[in-house]
Amino acid sequence: MDATREVRLAKNEGFFRAANEVTEREADWRDRDLICECSRAGCVERVALTHAEYEHVRAEGMRFFVVPGHENPAVEIVVETHATYLVVAKTGAAGSYAARNDPRDPAP
Repeated sequence: MDATREVRLAKNEGFFRAANEVTEREADWRDRDLICECSRAGCVERVALTHAEYEHVRAEGMRFFVVPGHENPAVEIVVETHATYLVVAKTGAAGSYAARNDPRDPAP
């Protein structure tokens, strides 16, 4: 897969991560149904996560959570498997893009 396509897929995932970040900041956190952070265009499946689970995923800028079956081996590897979601880490150009565009990274 070429780097341009990898970055486009990472941008899709980054969009959903940004939406989940807004939900996380503005909500009185309890268990939340958050939007799957996969690269599939139009995916709006929900994943129930506790605040601790969400923070665990977000502790690393190249990691995202996805519904099982939504992982894309062309741009990511599965690093954790849970009953209702997977944690994936971006690789290659997608990983570089995700790390540079992590909304929690204080670097400019």
